[in-house]
Amino acid sequence: MFKTHFLRTLIFAILGGGIGWLIAATSPKIYEASAEMLLGESQVSSAGSVLDPQVQRILDAGVARDAQTELQLLRSQTVFFNAFRAAAEDTNKPDLIANWLEYYLMYDVLSADQRAGQLETGSVASIRVRAHNTDLAERIVGEIANVYNDLRVRNAQNSAANAITYLQSQVNSAKSALDTSETAYKKVAADVGITDVQIAVSSLTSLIQQTEFSLNQINRELEGSRREVATLESELSRVPRMIESSSSTGRNNDVATLESRLADYRAQLEQVRSRYHEDHPRVVEIAAATRKIMAELAEAKKRSLDPAGNTKSLNQTYLATEQALLAATAKRDSLEQQQTNAEGDLQELRARLTTMPATEASLRDKRRDLEVAQNNYIRVKTQLDELENRRETGSRRNTLLSEPRAYREPVAPDQGKFIFIGVIAGICIGLISSFSLESLRPRVQNSRQLAELTGLPVVATVPRLGRSQSRPLSSYAKGTARPQESFKNMAYTMLAKNPGHTPDRIVLFTAVGNAPLRPSSSLQYAIALAATGTKVILVDADGHRSDISKAMGAEARSGLSDIFASTALPAEGANMFVQTEHDNLSLLPIGSDRTRTLADYSTAQIEAFISWVSSQADVVIFDTPPCDLYADASRLVSFADDVTMVVSAASTNYQQIPDGYGILLRAGAKAVNLVLTDASAKDEAFGDAKNYSRAV
Repeated sequence: MFKTHFLRTLIFAILGGGIGWLIAATSPKIYEASAEMLLGESQVSSAGSVLDPQVQRILDAGVARDAQTELQLLRSQTVFFNAFRAAAEDTNKPDLIANWLEYYLMYDVLSADQRAGQLETGSVASIRVRAHNTDLAERIVGEIANVYNDLRVRNAQNSAANAITYLQSQVNSAKSALDTSETAYKKVAADVGITDVQIAVSSLTSLIQQTEFSLNQINRELEGSRREVATLESELSRVPRMIESSSSTGRNNDVATLESRLADYRAQLEQVRSRYHEDHPRVVEIAAATRKIMAELAEAKKRSLDPAGNTKSLNQTYLATEQALLAATAKRDSLEQQQTNAEGDLQELRARLTTMPATEASLRDKRRDLEVAQNNYIRVKTQLDELENRRETGSRRNTLLSEPRAYREPVAPDQGKFIFIGVIAGICIGLISSFSLESLRPRVQNSRQLAELTGLPVVATVPRLGRSQSRPLSSYAKGTARPQESFKNMAYTMLAKNPGHTPDRIVLFTAVGNAPLRPSSSLQYAIALAATGTKVILVDADGHRSDISKAMGAEARSGLSDIFASTALPAEGANMFVQTEHDNLSLLPIGSDRTRTLADYSTAQIEAFISWVSSQADVVIFDTPPCDLYADASRLVSFADDVTMVVSAASTNYQQIPDGYGILLRAGAKAVNLVLTDASAKDEAFGDAKNYSRAV
């Protein structure tokens, strides 16, 4: 198989190399022109600039500020297309413009090299253009430099104009914000009536101190007045109002007294009305006293002249004390009113002083807003003035360090490279084709397909098991091991097909290709058949691997090879068989001599061995290596009553099955059955039994 793959790959590699050479020989020649350009920095630099980052970004959008950006601009399709179109028109070849993309794919700008000591900032770019003739290549290089510089200058001017427009709008916004802040500041200052908060606070503090001093004086005077009123009231209560007077005839003296008092009260009432409102306590009190005197005067006048004799008259001391009390009461009331007014004024001043910090904070905030607006306006106005002063500076043009020059020898196609690529491609195609052909060969998938394709009965299947479910061959050596259900069914079927349920005397198991479960199939069938009460001998006839002998722990025991090596059958009673833990099942191991196999012995020896071993048990089962790899199965198949060929759904190719069947048939097989391993559990009988026992 390896040789087949190698030959196929070699043929495709030779064909690929030839095709590569043919392509290189027939491809048009390509010439290269190059030049070096010094990439410089824009004159509009951000170093020491007052421009904001946003304005700088607008400028950077149209100005290449580093070598990498300029390299990307040089490599752009726009620059190359405009340069290529100009070169094609200059050379009177406008029809080339339609193929500009083909030339662009050959265009390249090498990474810039930083050259220390040449410029503070800058680098050199190598421009390389490829075309089908040298003149066109050189002209394209020159046009690339012109187009690139024109584009840089135009972009720089456009970005500067955009930045100026942006700054102009910022200036207008800043001016509007400045006017608004100035108006707000003036309004707050006018509303509070304060130009300097510190002076206002000092003035309020002085007024509060003066008011507190006046209030203290009023409180002291009020306290003295209240004591005076209390003293007069006490004296008035002790002095009698009326006293005995001399007997006389004439006008009542009380009338004159009352008229005098009435005149005094009216004078006091006029005085307090000039100072207070009608509802003031002092006015109300004197008005009440005046009405009382008027009532007493009216009563005195009714009596006109008193009869002669002893009469009573008002006590002058009482009247004097009463007059003093009225005066003291009026003074007390006046002082109480002054106290109330002073306390109100003091509370108002203190409230104004308390609200002064908020007023100061509001005024300070407005002043700060005004200052911020002024600074912002100055900042954007300064940027606008600076940018307008530099508007015409633009971006300086980059120049070529040397004239465009073209190589006189073509740089492409590279014949060696084309041949190498062709060989590699041929090898890849050859490998893919070879393995694809092998993979397209049909494989066996399930027992139904196997029976339909081969026409042979499939007597048992082994489902595909995962690593966690697979059982090693040595596990069947234990007496508790049980074969799979399909091998039990195979054993019962073999018994039932013959009259009287007599089994076939000689059964042979073999395989085609690499069917790893062949020894497991032979052993499981032997265990299943022995479980029916049939005496079974399992013969390990695979001298190449001897898997069953190893699994049953009999690899070192004498066995099949020792019988043939002695040229005589074992004597009566000689124990050549290994008794297994399974009832009715014995094993004849491969033996110690591995240099020869069954295919190396004569027919007489084989017949004698078959006759002897079949007399030792009801059924003899031979496990032999694959029939298409070794001749052991062909040597025994003519003596077998039943032949079972094991195939794998995972590794057996369908074409191997007819080949193996033909080998067995030509060797004398009477009937051939198939056992399919690695089958799908869901598609095969007895494969999905676990679902039956699943809890409902």
